[in-house]
Amino acid sequence: MKSVNGKSKKKVENDRKRKVQNQNVSGESVNKVKVTTDQGDFSIPRLSSMNSDTGLSLPAPQMYNGPINQSTPNQLHYGQQNVLTGSAGIYASPVMQTDVNSRLDAICRKLDGVSEQLRKLDLMEHRLNGLENATSAFKAEFGSMKKGIAELEKSMCFINEKFETNKSEIVGLKRSLTNVESRTDELFGSGQSLCDEISGLRDDLDDLRGRHIDLQARSMRDNLIFTGISESPRRLDDNGRPVSEDTEAVLTNFLATTMEIEGVTFHRVHRLGRPTPGKNRPVIAKFVLFKDREIVRKSARDKLTGTEFGISEQFPKEINDRRKELYPTYKMAKRQGKKANFVMDKLYIDGVRYDDSRSEPPRMSQRQVEPLHRTGTDRDDAQRMDVASGSPNRDRGPIRGGRGTARGRGTARGRGPRSGRGRGRGAGAGTMGRR
Repeated sequence: MKSVNGKSKKKVENDRKRKVQNQNVSGESVNKVKVTTDQGDFSIPRLSSMNSDTGLSLPAPQMYNGPINQSTPNQLHYGQQNVLTGSAGIYASPVMQTDVNSRLDAICRKLDGVSEQLRKLDLMEHRLNGLENATSAFKAEFGSMKKGIAELEKSMCFINEKFETNKSEIVGLKRSLTNVESRTDELFGSGQSLCDEISGLRDDLDDLRGRHIDLQARSMRDNLIFTGISESPRRLDDNGRPVSEDTEAVLTNFLATTMEIEGVTFHRVHRLGRPTPGKNRPVIAKFVLFKDREIVRKSARDKLTGTEFGISEQFPKEINDRRKELYPTYKMAKRQGKKANFVMDKLYIDGVRYDDSRSEPPRMSQRQVEPLHRTGTDRDDAQRMDVASGSPNRDRGPIRGGRGTARGRGTARGRGPRSGRGRGRGAGAGTMGRR
């Protein structure tokens, strides 16, 4: 590497050293005196210049007569007199030489301290460079963090806006919910009143239904249903039109010949259901007098026992359904030798009303029930149940009484009566309708 004057660094250093060697401590050139001895020639500073440079008072040189102790070259012996030759009046004192060495040692120590300080400065410079690099990296990272914080602030602003929006929506929803709750309370109150009203209507409907059933039963109390009576074959008149059977005359003849009862009058008599080839339809009769009706009904136990004929009362469909539910219990009580009888839709066993809600009625198979229909009063009871209400297994609905089966020695199946032109409910509901 070249300096400013074009000299190498090494040459500049050598020139500096030579210049320093020719100067004293204060930077002045040292006047030297050449001394010639047996050991050789060497130079020493002049006393005047040394005294002026160092500020020391040197004692006057003394002369010694002894010879100079010769030892190793360039070694000064302070215990003897150094005899300087060549220049008169100039001597090198041992005390002066010691002071120079101590000063040189001090200078060396100072230089060592300066070198140590320079080394520390270099170390500090290195550390400062590292700190500067770290500061630069921190600045770059801080810049990125600043950008991230700015983005985070934007996100927080957006979140705050959404929060405010949601807050306003929640307030609106709370208001709506409050309105809904108030409306619900109003509707609940209205619904409660409606429930109470519906409950009252149901009670009224049940009461009306009960009254209707009672009216039906009262209108049917004069009716009896006869089964097993043979039906005359249909014939045509002179004009080719079918001639209807005189059912009232057939029933009057049946009462006179089979049951030996005469003088009974009727409001109306007709057969139930549509005609079926080979089968006799039941006959329903409405008596003028209830006493005549009871005479015929009670005579059936004595006159019709063991025959193919049967007589039964007519009841509304609801009563018949209830009687069918209680019929297995009725038959079981009969088989056990108890006194059992029906009063409308109520069953009495030994004079006590049977309550099926407290005990389950006994179940009987068809084989156990059917043989009881063929003998005695049991057959009459079965006929009354089957013909008055229709078959327990097949129900034709509210207009037709359904198909029933009355079993004695023979079998007769028929359909319930029609009230008017499809009006009324149950088997023979209301008054007896048209054929």
